[in-house]
Amino acid sequence: MRYRLILSDIDGTLLNSNHQLTDEVKTAIKEYAAAGGTFVLASARPPLAMTALAHQMGLDVPLASLNGAVICQPQHGDLKILSATPWPAGIGSQAYEALAKLALSLNIFSGAHWYVNVVDAWVQQEAAITGFGAETAPMEQMLAEGLPVHKMLCMGEPAVVDRAEAIILAHPEWQLVASRSKRTYLEIVRQGVSKEAALRQLSDLFAIPMTETMALGDGENDLPMLKTAALGVTLANGLPVVLDAIKTVVPDNDHDGAAVAIRKYAMAKA
Repeated sequence: MRYRLILSDIDGTLLNSNHQLTDEVKTAIKEYAAAGGTFVLASARPPLAMTALAHQMGLDVPLASLNGAVICQPQHGDLKILSATPWPAGIGSQAYEALAKLALSLNIFSGAHWYVNVVDAWVQQEAAITGFGAETAPMEQMLAEGLPVHKMLCMGEPAVVDRAEAIILAHPEWQLVASRSKRTYLEIVRQGVSKEAALRQLSDLFAIPMTETMALGDGENDLPMLKTAALGVTLANGLPVVLDAIKTVVPDNDHDGAAVAIRKYAMAKA
């Protein structure tokens, strides 16, 4: 086996356009694990929106959730937090106040919780995709009272999301970084948090050298891990910025590209 650790995105990578895990992809993951490989999910999703998928795949390893801001281990129906990196104190209120002026759906993720002020169409769509619902709460008040923020998700039309990204870039003192998981989604985490950092942490945890790691992804937020792994693989449906940067490309997520990558590259003889 050439790559003993795979870190993989979920949406647009393992799941097809109907947000389903096909039998072919599931079988490839199970074959890889049975051969001794370690397959870890890395997603912008919150932890509880990843556990059911991990169970479907037969995985019993940590999950890198919220773009790596929270790494946790499912355990007897609960979650054991292995590491968590919140935003700097007080920045949640400042960023929320600035972004709330735009026509965006603002979502706060704190540990295993997903908070919104109101369940709008964007929230309903994301809940349908992930199978996990948001909690309505007075977010301004909670942020003012010191709610830890591990990720903010801004959902809206691409031009408005561009403006949100510009606001984050205009405030380097907030120590935040923003990236797209899709054209209408902006994921905001603390500087230093990324799927790349999660890959390095998991490489240490499993004592698998970085030279034996592979990453799978399709979004801008996947680029750090794709560039850092010994082999980064994207799918034909990857965002243009990803396809420009990553030269190993497999069929799209509607043609079991992840299964092709696992069998062709990870399970090849070293």
